[in-house]
Amino acid sequence: MGDVEEKPSQHYNLLGQPDPNGSLEGGACIWFVKHEDDKTLVLFQKRSENIQFGGFYDASTGGHIDEGEDPLTAALREAREEIGMDLNPEELRLVCSYATDRKYITVYLSDRTGKNDELKLNPEEVEQVEWIALDDLDMFIRARVKPPLRELVPHLPVLRYYIDNIYNENSEFESE
Repeated sequence: MGDVEEKPSQHYNLLGQPDPNGSLEGGACIWFVKHEDDKTLVLFQKRSENIQFGGFYDASTGGHIDEGEDPLTAALREAREEIGMDLNPEELRLVCSYATDRKYITVYLSDRTGKNDELKLNPEEVEQVEWIALDDLDMFIRARVKPPLRELVPHLPVLRYYIDNIYNENSEFESE
């Protein structure tokens, strides 16, 4: 693996408030979902070999919150940087925020049903993307989302619950 230059990132205290002396590093991610042929699909990315956790599958897009950014701005920036997708804030729905022992993560969802998104993968960060049927999600995660990311992404059960119980009941959800 090559050397990766680390950008300074926002830190949070245990209440999730920005805190330069805090012990938690901020992160934000977006999961893209869509309905197609009576299935709900979720987009996964395979991380490029030359970055941290290279070769592993992860959220559709996501990463560190840079200094001065809020989680929404970071999520939108990561979508542009990683897969060339310019999104409006109204296209995101907040799923959850949570803290691990090292990070404070904010998770968003974007419904791509009926949109003809042309993805432009940044080969420095993303090797490939795959749309996975929700029915196959658990098997895909066990088989392809390898440790340590599987353990670092504890929101996957929450995402699954959100998609099953909120997103699928409101296939044309509106931004809050």
